[in-house]
Amino acid sequence: MGLQDVLFPMEVTDEQLHTVVLLMDAAIHEVSAETVAPYLDKNFPREKLDKYLEEYSRPSKLKGFKELLREAISSNTTPTQTQRDFRFLGASLMSKLAAPIFTNSLKTVPEMTLEEREDLLKSWRDSYLPIKRKLFAIIVTLGIVGFVRLATDLHNAACGYPGRDTREKMYEGHEKSDFRYEMMSKPEVEGEVLSLPDLDVLIVGSGAGSGVVAQTLSEQGYKCLVLEKGKYYHQSEYSFNELEGTALYENNGAVITADALLIILAGSNFGGGTTINWSACLKTPFKVRKEWYDDFGLEWAATEDYDQCMQYVWDKMGAATKHINHSQSNKVIMEAGSKLGYAVREIYQNTGGHKAHDCGMCHLGCKHDIKQGSHAFWLRDALKNGCQFMDQVRVLRIVHKNGKATAAICQNTQTGIKFTITGPKKFIVSSGSLNTPVLLQNSGFKNKHIGQNLKLHPVTVVFGDFGKETKSEPHYRAIMTSVCTEKDDIDGKAHGAKIETIVHTPTMHHVFFPWDGSDRSRVHLLRFNSMSSMLIMHRDTTSGSVRADPDRPEALIVDYTANKFDRGAMLESALIAADMLYIQGAEEIVAPQSHTLTFKSQKPKEERRVDDEDFVEFRKRMANWPIEIYGTRMGSAHQMSTCRMSGKGPAYGACDTRGKLFEADNIYVADASTMPTASGSNPMITTMTIARHIGLCIAEDLKSGL
Repeated sequence: MGLQDVLFPMEVTDEQLHTVVLLMDAAIHEVSAETVAPYLDKNFPREKLDKYLEEYSRPSKLKGFKELLREAISSNTTPTQTQRDFRFLGASLMSKLAAPIFTNSLKTVPEMTLEEREDLLKSWRDSYLPIKRKLFAIIVTLGIVGFVRLATDLHNAACGYPGRDTREKMYEGHEKSDFRYEMMSKPEVEGEVLSLPDLDVLIVGSGAGSGVVAQTLSEQGYKCLVLEKGKYYHQSEYSFNELEGTALYENNGAVITADALLIILAGSNFGGGTTINWSACLKTPFKVRKEWYDDFGLEWAATEDYDQCMQYVWDKMGAATKHINHSQSNKVIMEAGSKLGYAVREIYQNTGGHKAHDCGMCHLGCKHDIKQGSHAFWLRDALKNGCQFMDQVRVLRIVHKNGKATAAICQNTQTGIKFTITGPKKFIVSSGSLNTPVLLQNSGFKNKHIGQNLKLHPVTVVFGDFGKETKSEPHYRAIMTSVCTEKDDIDGKAHGAKIETIVHTPTMHHVFFPWDGSDRSRVHLLRFNSMSSMLIMHRDTTSGSVRADPDRPEALIVDYTANKFDRGAMLESALIAADMLYIQGAEEIVAPQSHTLTFKSQKPKEERRVDDEDFVEFRKRMANWPIEIYGTRMGSAHQMSTCRMSGKGPAYGACDTRGKLFEADNIYVADASTMPTASGSNPMITTMTIARHIGLCIAEDLKSGL
């Protein structure tokens, strides 16, 4: 035990937890009936208003909140430093000596009134000190996210949200498949060796890259085994509420960058990110492919080979726009773009020819079995040709010697039993841009690009409220069906931000909303159905990194801070989003930079012009208010480039243009981590295109005995 462990022990005490939760109570707490009554859903039974407000009052009074927070902080997937920071904060805020450093008061946090604690949060939000703004972001985000995820049935009724998808059919005549995967049995004895001498390929991961490479190789007769550390769920089990659905995500949806600036969503389930993504199919932009060819020597990216691979995955998933039913937010983009002359278009959906996919809850898995991801199509197709699967198996490291892999050291995530798989001719790592580099690092590979060059497509959100008479029911519409590309290439190199729509659920609806006290937060929760949320997604020039926590191998340490250019590019598209919301009749526009940066208008939609004097004045204010570190909430659902592909040798990347690791002859990488730079569009199609190419290359190597 070191000095740090003595000074800052890992175990969180009840007192420390209670102190931090007191601050979370200050972020969102009791509200008067008069304040919320005008915003209640029209079907909410008014006689139950008092009961609703009593049982859904503040985080500390919600059953399970403290346990949820303790579990998140103490989890083996939470970095050690994050845990120590939490404990240090709790201890400091209850200390007479240390508390004044953070509170500017002689009172400790437990001694403060609720109003004083709320004022303290506001002072942290507005502080010039980054550490205080960081504390504000952590406390408010964790507090409100936990509060929303533990929403009561009455709260869901109050905001007009069903809580979970209870529909049995997506459309008339829709027949769901009852297909079920069978998982291969796992060794039950510690240290057992599972010898598979007839296995051609061992694939680690089950997401977009894995699905395509498994289907490609199995189709050509090669024996494959797919290992997934997450759990397999039958499609009928995808009826989660927002809390239950966190099981589908890496670290239960709580991966944050080391500086707490950015929240990352990544899949961790059988099917990976394709289980939880939003069905968007966008092809790799031409300028991105040209950059890969020019700067990284990916000659195939500039040829028909790339086009053919991309068309293959496109056609296999039945990408189409034929049966799109736009949500309110997507209508804003399409209709406003047409009015204002902005570049907009529909986004193709991977719906396999189905007549409808009005599934605003597909981020919790597609219970209707329509979204053609790895779970629903690619791995299912691979199974037809003999592919086998194991879920809840973590690969700890790949054993290799003299440039050749010989075994995979694995662990059953449920029992903790470790076992070894030997025999595969080829090893393919398709664990995603967060986990693939960590597995390779833990296996002893030293290429400098492994874990570096992380791209995240950082996002923020511009909100528009269309009034309490609006009930858009986004949960019964497709999530992302439109895109505005007006400002997605501001430097001539395809760097810029697209405007799309975010998955419109109570949690995501609130994560990005600028906080301005509890009352406003309580009202905002109830405006769920009247709001439109414009997602600003940027192709980043920033590069970050990912590595394993040396003290907790299951935990990821992600370093990434969006640079000034990237934040400025996001602001340019945020202004376009504001134009769209205004011209479509939004009664209030909320910019992402600050709680004070709002615009209200009751002017009729048909009378509005973007050169209206009051809107022009607001737009100027918004343009002159930069997106600042800790001042604007940002997130990411796309992770790329941490094992970049290179045709110029190991000085430029971690693997060659066939996906083969430079440091081993029989280890390949086939996921989004191989992209030399950010894809610039939702990366599913690009990831699958690369995986198809790599799969074909591996098939050639197997055929030739390489």
